[in-house]
Amino acid sequence: MKQRRNKRVVVAIDLAYPAGQRHIEGLLRYLRSRRVQWDLRIKRSVSECLVHDVAKFPAWDIDGVIYAQPQHVEGAREALARLLALDIPVVLIDPGSNPAIAKRQVNLAIIRTDPDSIGEAATKCFLTQGRCRCFGYVPDVLDRSWSQKRGSAFKASLEAHCHECKIFMPRVPKSNDFAELCVWLKSLQKPAGILAAYDDRALTVIEACFATGLAIPHDISLLSVDDDTMLCENCRPTLSSIRPDQERSGYAAGACLSSLMKRECRQVHVLQLPVKSLTHRGSTLADSYAGQLVQKALAYIRKNCRHAIGPADVAEHLGVSRPLLDLRFRELLDVSVGRTITSERLAAVCNEIKTSNATIAEIAERFDYGSDAQLMRQFKRELGMTVKTFRLGKIRT
Repeated sequence: MKQRRNKRVVVAIDLAYPAGQRHIEGLLRYLRSRRVQWDLRIKRSVSECLVHDVAKFPAWDIDGVIYAQPQHVEGAREALARLLALDIPVVLIDPGSNPAIAKRQVNLAIIRTDPDSIGEAATKCFLTQGRCRCFGYVPDVLDRSWSQKRGSAFKASLEAHCHECKIFMPRVPKSNDFAELCVWLKSLQKPAGILAAYDDRALTVIEACFATGLAIPHDISLLSVDDDTMLCENCRPTLSSIRPDQERSGYAAGACLSSLMKRECRQVHVLQLPVKSLTHRGSTLADSYAGQLVQKALAYIRKNCRHAIGPADVAEHLGVSRPLLDLRFRELLDVSVGRTITSERLAAVCNEIKTSNATIAEIAERFDYGSDAQLMRQFKRELGMTVKTFRLGKIRT
């Protein structure tokens, strides 16, 4: 009787980076824990898995493929398209955008890091520090889809806590944007909390801060994604980073491929995994109760800035004394609660003037000012110009 051979599986994972190494560790853990014996053909880089290599898979009698090669490298997109055209079970780990993926209707599993969990982890990190007055996202220079999703998730998470997120958008995408990045960083209200799309991009932000005289983490609190320890622990300052659960992705890839090869499920299956951890290093500040209190206060102020609220209202909402709240604001932001309320209300008024044709009297009523004269006096006192001058655009803020 002919002995049944082990399944022949191609594992195409870029092992030059820690992410790929963690994927392999997770896959091997799956094989050991399940006592699965596969005949593995490991392709360690894109150059080992190009179109002509993929074309040989049927002749090699390959039973399944786990693919996690970066799509921006030359030849990778064509190779993946060729692979997905074959009638072989395929598991993709964190794939980039490729039209061939949408065309595949069966024998496919996709494992991704959930961008929402990245956005939530970054938001929690910055809000518990308590010092950030502004938040921003620096995307991948190639503007790839996974980078866009991370930025959108971070923005949505901040907005859920009543905070705005500014996205760095260079005039010429996919080009050398270092000079524009320097200008953008300088324009942000400080201290600012910045999430970079991934660790290598964060190193560019560090260089831009150094070039413009911005101190990390005093002026810019910087966080990244991937947690490549070789990079994060050997730059100055050391880089705080979110670690996707790549080992779990590798383990899940093994389980998904096993199921596909057994024909237990032929439908396309998408699995999104949460991040594993966040490592604090020198580019971010430590969490603190004071920081959490201040951020909750800022969120309340921004949410209610159309009303005539005062410091006592904020303190009552948070269940603390007014002197304690003022103390925390002065410690972390070097400003009083009252001044913060005034600044946020006038910022909202300025936005209303820019985006509507409402009269000053109508705006004063919308923002719960006693009269349009009271609004105009405060506007001139705080911003150094009349409302009319601002509206005409003679001076920009």
